[in-house]
Amino acid sequence: MSAEDKLGGYASGFGSLDANVIAANVTAEYKLLDKNGTVYKKDDLPGYITELKKFGDQMEITDVVVDGGKAWCKWQIGEIVGAGLISFGEDGVSQEQLFYF
Repeated sequence: MSAEDKLGGYASGFGSLDANVIAANVTAEYKLLDKNGTVYKKDDLPGYITELKKFGDQMEITDVVVDGGKAWCKWQIGEIVGAGLISFGEDGVSQEQLFYF
């Protein structure tokens, strides 16, 4: 799979709020930096997604920009709106920093 395929799978997993799909497209060292400095790792994804599902049953991802091994997107789940800065490569997504509006 190409790096872009891994990024697409990652986005698809978040769009459908499927922790297994997300996990299949991240590296073993994956880190998600959420608000308040909380860091989630690959093994934390099922619990993290369970918490997100309290706000809606899907995440809308728009305004995607990809440049080399970085991607930027806007996302919304329920009333929560934010953005993400993503680092990715051939092995999958290695990191995402979330921002809230």
